[in-house]
Amino acid sequence: MKSLERYTSLIGLILMAAFLIPYIWKLPQLDITLILLGGLGLAIVDFYYSGESGDSQ
Repeated sequence: MKSLERYTSLIGLILMAAFLIPYIWKLPQLDITLILLGGLGLAIVDFYYSGESGDSQ
């Protein structure tokens, strides 16, 4: 992944986390909180693995 693409992906990930963290922090329901954490976790894993050199693109 190119450097500029990596930075823009990081900015997108930070913005997504900034949007979801208040909901995760304030929600009293455990099930919805786990769903939001799972979505954020999947985005983090995708960001991590998209930068590896083993991409088939």
